Amino acid sequence: MLFQTPEFLILILITLAFLIWSRGVARRQQFFLLCVSYVFYGWWDIRFLVLIVLSTVLDYSASLGIKGHRLSNSKLLQLGSFVGLATLGMLVPNWPMLQVQGIDAFLSQPFVTPSSENLAAIGLGVLFSVVGPLSYGLYFRLSEKARRKAFLITSIVVNLGLLAFFKYFNFFIDSIDTVVEQSGIEWAAPMLKVTLPVGISFYTFQTMSYTIDVYRGDIAPERSILRVALFVAYFPQLVAGPIIRPQHFLPTLERPWTITGASLRAGMNLAMVGLFKKVLIADNVAPLVDTIFGFPQGQSSIIVMLGTALFAIQIYCDFSGYTDIARGISRMFGVEIPLNFNFPYFSTSIIDFWRRWHISLSSWLRDYLYIPLGGSRGSSFGTYANLMITMTLGGLWHGASWNFVIWGVYQGALLCINRVFRAFVPAESGLGRALMTKPGTVIRWGVTMYFWMLGWLIFRVTDFSDLLYCAQKFVLFDAKLSLGGIGIGRGDPFTAMLAAALFSILHFGSYFSRRWDERMNSMHWALRAALYILLAMLFFYGWPSQSAAFIYFQF
Repeated sequence: MLFQTPEFLILILITLAFLIWSRGVARRQQFFLLCVSYVFYGWWDIRFLVLIVLSTVLDYSASLGIKGHRLSNSKLLQLGSFVGLATLGMLVPNWPMLQVQGIDAFLSQPFVTPSSENLAAIGLGVLFSVVGPLSYGLYFRLSEKARRKAFLITSIVVNLGLLAFFKYFNFFIDSIDTVVEQSGIEWAAPMLKVTLPVGISFYTFQTMSYTIDVYRGDIAPERSILRVALFVAYFPQLVAGPIIRPQHFLPTLERPWTITGASLRAGMNLAMVGLFKKVLIADNVAPLVDTIFGFPQGQSSIIVMLGTALFAIQIYCDFSGYTDIARGISRMFGVEIPLNFNFPYFSTSIIDFWRRWHISLSSWLRDYLYIPLGGSRGSSFGTYANLMITMTLGGLWHGASWNFVIWGVYQGALLCINRVFRAFVPAESGLGRALMTKPGTVIRWGVTMYFWMLGWLIFRVTDFSDLLYCAQKFVLFDAKLSLGGIGIGRGDPFTAMLAAALFSILHFGSYFSRRWDERMNSMHWALRAALYILLAMLFFYGWPSQSAAFIYFQF
């Protein structure tokens, strides 16, 4: 279910109505929100709900076990039933097929569909239901230290195992198949076609942070499975973040959520800003970007650079637009989701950029990977090695493709170079002071944007030969100024350039003044009403003919 669809609007209106009706009863609100979240996620494919349920039950049990709270047999039976019902959901036909072909197609399908997703999830569900309670009892026979580690390791291994199988199985098999084929060895690759569940990277990191924080003693384990399940599956940010920390979300569940006129207005304004970014900017820039990078061989440097710049606008408006909509919806419910983007394209260093771009992922990688590896506490070599490992894995997190691995290595190298430069050119030196002046700031911004745009090129172009060609054209400018040929296919240069210009003007004005949702909140009611009418007209005339999925849904 996409944010920009009528079905989602109906879901939001129903949710708002229920929350208003049930004010004062927190448990009733939480149960309804969990049901809505499962409906939202199951709209893509109801079978993958079992993965969320498995992660939820696992980390709920493991976190209590870490603190020595042993679940009763009746509670274990309840959790097993929860997993069993979720596993039963894996037996139904594909939910998108039902949506497209109707109820007749649903009834004509066999009750059990022999797909790899079904077999894998059913096996996991059964294994978890049988092995889980047995292992749970054995863990409490260990010493306290061993028990804590056993629960933590189990949580991490199972969560990352699910992520690795569903996201990277095809990638690793294809990579092995390529190497074996080139070596001349005959080898039959396993015939499993594994579909990537939407948002699995996001909710896996989110639920892992809960168990790890309990192990570290940063938070107390939650006794309510309902609250843990809602934390994992909270639908506004479920499939593309921001990655919420448990200490930011779980405390809000201790009391009923309150919807006020101010929160409704502020949330709606923020959601409208996000919808504007996604629908009117990103989706109108995307066709030209696809045209340029669909067949990049033979394109001149200026077209490659133009496509990269347009993709930078597309991915920012697409991803930050999703975040704004998610934060706006949650604000309407009365709960704040942390900021995930803070004007990254005004950064003056790569380090500064990663503090502004996808803040929730950057901080997650820092707190749960970079610092545990040693961070910057050891030698300089150790610091650089930790940065490279963190960013390489961060690149692989984005997708099962070698260009994402290269992108992660590239980002790690840039961060290392940035640190080396800061060490050799301290702020109090002559060059350091010069770079802090206004002209120096402009130079730092230009250098940062050049290397970041090259990174976006690596991120966007998945074919290796096309990537080499585009990188050569980007770095070695050929000075051919002809723009001919970029209007072929689905690309509309005029619409894309108009959308890019509109973004630049509005983004520049927002950075040096106030964010647009804050402006809308403080406007006089008459001026705000006029702006709503203008936005309605823009949406009416500029809405794409087909709803496009958000880019980060594939991650």
